[in-house]
Amino acid sequence: MEGFDRACLQGRAERAFRTMATELTVINHENLTALIEEGDRQKMRVVLNDQHPADLTEMLQELEMAPRLSCFRLLDLDNASAVLAEMDPDNQRALLRELGDIGIVAIVSKMSPNDAADLLAELPREKADSIISQMSDDDIGDIYKLMAFKEDTAGGIMSTDFLAVSAGMTVEEVLDTLREKYELFDDEIYDLFVIDVQGRLVGSLTVRDLLTAPPDVRIESLMDRNVISVTTQTDQEEAAEKLSRYDLLSLPVVDGTGILRGVITADDAMDVLKEEATEDIYQATGIDTADGSETLSSSVRQAFRARLPWLVVTLGIECGAAMVITHFDDVIQQAVVAASFMPLLTSVTGSVAMQSTCIVIRNNRKQLSLRMAARSIWHEIRVGMLLGAACGTVASIIGTMFKMQSSLGLIVGGSLFLTMSIGVLIGTLIPIFFERLGIEPAHASGPLITSILDVCTMSIYLSIVHAFLTMI
Repeated sequence: MEGFDRACLQGRAERAFRTMATELTVINHENLTALIEEGDRQKMRVVLNDQHPADLTEMLQELEMAPRLSCFRLLDLDNASAVLAEMDPDNQRALLRELGDIGIVAIVSKMSPNDAADLLAELPREKADSIISQMSDDDIGDIYKLMAFKEDTAGGIMSTDFLAVSAGMTVEEVLDTLREKYELFDDEIYDLFVIDVQGRLVGSLTVRDLLTAPPDVRIESLMDRNVISVTTQTDQEEAAEKLSRYDLLSLPVVDGTGILRGVITADDAMDVLKEEATEDIYQATGIDTADGSETLSSSVRQAFRARLPWLVVTLGIECGAAMVITHFDDVIQQAVVAASFMPLLTSVTGSVAMQSTCIVIRNNRKQLSLRMAARSIWHEIRVGMLLGAACGTVASIIGTMFKMQSSLGLIVGGSLFLTMSIGVLIGTLIPIFFERLGIEPAHASGPLITSILDVCTMSIYLSIVHAFLTMI
């Protein structure tokens, strides 16, 4: 009877904690901080394990290391592995350092092979080998295979969770196989892939195809033989864009001989496109992302190294702009009013050039043919001339009103038309030129283009002003 009473009390306690967890189904940073301050570990355990890993990861990364570690230790293995996989590399490394070797192996073993490979690839080789050596043989094989690929290739982001069947199997046999193996997969299975006796990819079909077909039909009569695939060496961004373009849920990855090695899922593609967009933003502002995108958690030394290179280039080019202004010092002294319009010209010209650069980069992610490059240049030149004419007219009117000097308005307007047209041309040409050289086009924007345009704009504008003063 006492055992029964204790069981009842325990059941009531668990129900009470579950009720509290339901009331706080989605917690925020403030709720989590309050729970930590209360110090009720049992309540925290229930609440934390009730959160979605993505939401929980975001909140944990906002905490200091001590409370973050305390919360992480309360997670069950499935949630701990999911949260660790969601963290950015810097926070992963910091958390693993604090956890020590005890418990890491169990957490990594619960991860999907591709998530485990990504995490281990970020660690020092000795540390990664130490963790792998303590894992089961079933996990080690896939992890080592995935770690052998470069991280920015299709092989580096693919998952080894896929179901491959033979063309000679019947629908009933495949369904039996699917029922038997489904629980072994970490990811949901929507597509099945058909291989020959050598393991080469020869077709594909969906789970829906299986469920709607008669049980005795052979797979070879159902499969789609025109399979869209990529190789293990395909760039990750190209693979993600192909998956998006053809509205696929999964994209098969084959090696050089056509043997099926893995699949890229839609969530993998979303992560890649987000990563590439972030990288473009960093590079557009002149931040070198060769060692990983800079974050607020990066060290000061790492941030310094990431930002310095293109700033040095900018400094050198801007010295050219200073030399141009110095060269036209006499002109500026004779027409002080004209000098007041210099910021206007540099700002507007730089803005329109950056617009062209952004359009070229985002619309031409693959290497451009000469014909496509010529079309892009011709299109942007016409747009730039129209924008220059419109803005030049407005600037001319403003210049005419400025201290009632009509000639100044014409000079400003004409200069703006020329600089904007040239700015669009430079903003289009430089990223195309970089792409032809095999350099990431995003490096072309930001500081480099604006610095070059500062020199060009000052030279054009002050030359026109000098010519005008010479004539009068």
